[in-house]
Amino acid sequence: MAIKGLSLKESMNKFVQAIMPLDDEKLRFEKYLTEYLNHLKNNKTESEEYQKNLLKHFLEQVLPYNFINTSSRIDLAIYNGKTSDSTLGVIFECKSLTNKSEMMTKERLNTKAFQEIVAYYLSERLFSKNLEIKKCIITNGLSWFVIEAKEFEKYFFKNKCLIELVTKFSKNQLSSNRTDFLYSEVIAPEIDKAIEKGIVVAHFDLSQALVKSSKSIEIKKSNLTQLYRFFTAENLLNKEIFTDSNKLNKNFYDELLYLMGLEETKQGTSKIISRLKPAKRQRYSFVENIIDKLEMKDVPREKQEEIAIQLTVVWMNRILFLKLLESQLIQFNQSEDFRFLTFEKLDSFEEIYSLFFAVLAKKEEDRNQRVQEKFGYVPYLNSSLFEETELETSRDGIGIDRLPEGNIDIFSKTALKGADKKRKSGKINFIAYLFDFLDSYDFSTTISHHKKSKNDLINASVLGLIFEKINGYKDGSFFTPGHITMYMSRKAIRTAVVDKVNEFLNWQCETIEEVKFLIQNIKIAKKVNSAINDLKICDPAVGSGHFLVSILNEIIALKSELNVLFDDEGNHIGNLIQCYVINDELVIQDMAGNNFLYQVNNRQSEKIQKAIFNQKRYILENCLFAVDINPSSVNICRLRLWIELLKSSYYYQNKMGPKTLTTLPNIDINIKVGDSLLHKFDLDYEFDMRRTDFKEYLSLVREYKETNNKRTKAKIWDKISNLKRSFDDTASSPELKRLKKLEVELGKAGIIDLFGDETAETRRYEQVKKQVSEAKKVLEARLKNPLYAGGMEWRMEFPEILGEDGRFVGFDLVIGNPPYIFAQNNTFSVEMKSYYSRSYPLNNYQANTFGLFLELAFSLIRDGGGISYIIPNSFLTINQYKTLRHHILKSYDEVTFINSKDKIFDEASIDVCIVEMFTKRPSKVTLGVISGGEIKIVADTKAESLLNQDVITISSISGRVSSLLLKIEKNSKVIEKNYGTVKDGLKAYERGKGSPKQPEDKDEFKEFKASKPFFSNQKKDDSYRMFLSGSDLQRYHLKWSGKFLSYGNHLAAPRDSKLFEGERLLIARIPVKSIYTFRATYTKENFVHEQSIESITNLKVSPLYLIGVLNSKILSFYAIEKFDFLQRNTFPQMRLTQIKQFPIPNSNDDQQNEIADLVVQIMEEMTKEKVNQDLVDSLNTEIDELVMDLFGLTEEEKQIIRDFEV
Repeated sequence: MAIKGLSLKESMNKFVQAIMPLDDEKLRFEKYLTEYLNHLKNNKTESEEYQKNLLKHFLEQVLPYNFINTSSRIDLAIYNGKTSDSTLGVIFECKSLTNKSEMMTKERLNTKAFQEIVAYYLSERLFSKNLEIKKCIITNGLSWFVIEAKEFEKYFFKNKCLIELVTKFSKNQLSSNRTDFLYSEVIAPEIDKAIEKGIVVAHFDLSQALVKSSKSIEIKKSNLTQLYRFFTAENLLNKEIFTDSNKLNKNFYDELLYLMGLEETKQGTSKIISRLKPAKRQRYSFVENIIDKLEMKDVPREKQEEIAIQLTVVWMNRILFLKLLESQLIQFNQSEDFRFLTFEKLDSFEEIYSLFFAVLAKKEEDRNQRVQEKFGYVPYLNSSLFEETELETSRDGIGIDRLPEGNIDIFSKTALKGADKKRKSGKINFIAYLFDFLDSYDFSTTISHHKKSKNDLINASVLGLIFEKINGYKDGSFFTPGHITMYMSRKAIRTAVVDKVNEFLNWQCETIEEVKFLIQNIKIAKKVNSAINDLKICDPAVGSGHFLVSILNEIIALKSELNVLFDDEGNHIGNLIQCYVINDELVIQDMAGNNFLYQVNNRQSEKIQKAIFNQKRYILENCLFAVDINPSSVNICRLRLWIELLKSSYYYQNKMGPKTLTTLPNIDINIKVGDSLLHKFDLDYEFDMRRTDFKEYLSLVREYKETNNKRTKAKIWDKISNLKRSFDDTASSPELKRLKKLEVELGKAGIIDLFGDETAETRRYEQVKKQVSEAKKVLEARLKNPLYAGGMEWRMEFPEILGEDGRFVGFDLVIGNPPYIFAQNNTFSVEMKSYYSRSYPLNNYQANTFGLFLELAFSLIRDGGGISYIIPNSFLTINQYKTLRHHILKSYDEVTFINSKDKIFDEASIDVCIVEMFTKRPSKVTLGVISGGEIKIVADTKAESLLNQDVITISSISGRVSSLLLKIEKNSKVIEKNYGTVKDGLKAYERGKGSPKQPEDKDEFKEFKASKPFFSNQKKDDSYRMFLSGSDLQRYHLKWSGKFLSYGNHLAAPRDSKLFEGERLLIARIPVKSIYTFRATYTKENFVHEQSIESITNLKVSPLYLIGVLNSKILSFYAIEKFDFLQRNTFPQMRLTQIKQFPIPNSNDDQQNEIADLVVQIMEEMTKEKVNQDLVDSLNTEIDELVMDLFGLTEEEKQIIRDFEV
């Protein structure tokens, strides 16, 4: 057997294959590669070192975020990070173009070049302990041989005989210590064996990618994309570095707001959209134009601005959606004649009104002749977006046709350019400006956007963000980044699909790969497709619909991967296309790797486009469901899903005449307005939902989705509403059961016993009658309670998740980014808080809505279902959520916690984590982190190991760290009781506390606290004592700010005054992001301090020794890894209980004195005006080494501490 040879394309996985560079990216890459090959061509006789430097320069250009250099004897390496401190990711063995004897060739593989790179790889693995090598490359600049690290692992590193000989060679225990001996006698024979066994080697030659007829270096256009893909970090370093396709295009957004008459301003932590300030207002911008009209209609002034913004948002939603539609029509028909958003066609607001409601809202056959002649190619969309809103038809509102036209000033940073390529200025007609502005950007809805540069692309995802921001103008909004939704959706869908397929086919698969292996014929493929189509997925706080779009794309891509894609006639299309999700967008390619483009009148193209449309349609109608409390969010979500369908829309032969673009289904019934957390009927309530009624309910919902007649749609909706009300009346609630029981008792009490005590019987009857009356009131109060008016009745709203008998079954997956609002805020009424307390018992005092949504999800999923949420990472560490954490660990089999060290939300000061859980899976808990845009799995563990901990600390679970923490704990005793007493500082202010009492009223207290009545910059009387804040406390010294605090019973919690006297240690509760994360020092002064500082008193050993240990690097390592203080980047803080558990190593007097002496030197140095930092660093290192010795660390363990970085 010989090697398994791969081509350039075959060497790259499907995700790399799906990377589609934009034109400017390809041009830049082509420039770099051409320059490199030109230099190589002009210097082909130069030395290996010279040519290697040319390659180094080229790699630095295409991989700007990675350090590239030599490493020891290795010719060249791409490092995994930006600095030389990071590990090697790709190893190169470089040969000059003239060194033909040592260079590897396809005919002669086992050359010195191959032998050298094997030696370098083994050296990295054995002696540098590098586990992060991805590839090994042998090249002379033109000929490239690429071997994956897994091949080196398989054939060389796991070859015990080879490893033994290489190890002996490193110790001079073989016949020769010359490297040639190592290559020829030790490594070469093993390479021969690897070749014989079929080691996989990819090869390509850059000279074959050049245009042969060209005199100068010119790369073939057909090869450029594949070469671009090869030289990406995603390929060379196997990176899953997410480039978010959903970043807000700030230039587009700002100018769009200007045209609307709005601007974005910051209020607190939120960015709010509001009317432009008077000096910036333009008479004919949307908002100002509307306000003028409202003024004429005598609409109250206090309502005018709000109404104007609402109308502007509605109209802009329509126009932006139509811009995407226009882009599709032009692309489908390859003709600019299909443009319709132009000033030539729409020169007045009356014409725009006509477009909305006389064209898009009417079928072609129902339009009047004038508009059909003008806009005959613009399709009927069957979308509620083109139905007049209540506001447009109300007395206080207006239609867009009522607006006059006029000129406005061009935005100072406009995208409009003149013939001289400079920004336009001056005045311009508003409608012409709007359409010219939109034309300045590329609204392509496929990934093949080459018309304009990357910065000019406004794709569906970017537009989704725009929709969310302008529709959430009052609230401020935080958009979940694309790489997060993509990761969560992909992982959750793959798990859910495996479970659903197992259920349908009675399989026992654990992974998608196992499912794929068992799909061995079309019959099985269709069953798997049916299983996937049976999925029911919900986002209960849907926002703009970003998660649902990601889920939709992932399902299509997974069907393609499993080869179970069929058209609506049941024909297999997996042999025609491949679908991937790249940067959170669906990419469809033909089998040659070219992007699929729909071509009208091309039979195969139409077959594929129609199949993708119908796949998407089925998933949207039957698999995806959502709720949001905000009607605007629901509208955006529907809009985003319609856009996804619009991307795959196709022309069909209309019986009435020419081909027509297919209409959009009524998916709005799956996306509902309501408060997910509120419902008057629990999910286990019983309804008298007879089989016939339930079948009618399902049938009506199906009819609603399929009809494209608006009158029919309205009639069906009325029937559905009436049917749901009839179910409502039969709900078997506890209140109704009690009432029925009492009514039975009343009937019995009404039967008079001729021989009984008539007075007693009458008394009993009246008593039961009164109870019945009260029970009726209780039931009526529950059913008519205004609290539930906007609630979501999960028990009946989605018939798709009910069983045949009408019982609640649930969703296969609940996914999303729930809101983060503290229930203690004034947002919630007392009654609502009481409801939360009753309905969500796992959420303790002062619940946050994300915890409520988590508990809601527990109820919404079916037996065997799963949950995937992104929530604040305080969930992992705060005691308030301990009950929820333990419930997850005890109730779910496969659990994942991924903490983000990256700032996920640019505009929100909150750190987050991803939590995922599934039942009926192999039992394990996976822990990971998001760092530098990458998701890294840290460890797999058992639930039991986490149930014993107060917090979930992800980093401490990894094997090497875990064993080191255990050793530290074994060779030490905790501070509390053994070395001293740790106590909180005082608390100056709290509502209703102190004597005399501080203000109880919230506003009064806020004003009282802001005035700082107890603080002063001078000692006013004997009650004033020197005060320390957290910032005054430094490592080994104090920098008192000069503040005084009036100490006494008027403070909220003054503490015992002895706490602030005598010999003691002080340690700051807020750690510093540094390898020396703690700030501890010693004092005898009578300073008082608040709870940002902890005091250690009753010292039982030398205080200077204790300070040295607390300020050492090993204590920082221990606390950060054990308690993950920096897991929450935004507001990290140590708790008193954790500080009490700090380990202090066992030691004798001499060892303590040695450390204390060094501490004295540091403390003396820190008091000097000019500190000798080199001396301090040296003393720190000495202390670190001594403390590590006391903990009994080995040299290898010490190196872990030395290398530790934050």
